[in-house]
Amino acid sequence: MENQNATPQEPEQGKTEKTECLSTNMTLFWRVFTPIFVTVFLTGLLLTFIFIPEEELYLPFPALWGRLFLLVLWLGWLLFVRRTLWRLKRVDAGDTHFYVTNYWVTVRYPWADVEKVERIRRLGRKLVTIHLKAPGRFGQRITFLPGDRFEAWMEERGMAGIPE
Repeated sequence: MENQNATPQEPEQGKTEKTECLSTNMTLFWRVFTPIFVTVFLTGLLLTFIFIPEEELYLPFPALWGRLFLLVLWLGWLLFVRRTLWRLKRVDAGDTHFYVTNYWVTVRYPWADVEKVERIRRLGRKLVTIHLKAPGRFGQRITFLPGDRFEAWMEERGMAGIPE
């Protein structure tokens, strides 16, 4: 059952809600720049190994092993990006709603739809996952890198007690 309360961001007439960014500004770097840069680099390296004749590579091992290694590395990188980096979202929040964007689409969710907020560590980074009661446009779990003001903002609003 899809979350019916999730609506695209539409400014209400005569009303504006002051929002604050809960995610870090590095989200754009991790979500867009890093995957594109590393994917282009690895793709170029893989294509170089594929199209250069084996006798011109001057490797101490058969070129097939190097090509297979780079192919596995490239596929592993793409899987890593899909399962981790592309799941990161930018989260802005106000008193009644929070806004989630993947830099192409922005969706507004009411705080009442939050089941729990989970704080975890993955690959040495703090991550926050907001679990919704029902799936919305971005699914039932929204993951983001918390900014410097995240914990203080949650405490100011009395949301620090949301189950972790």
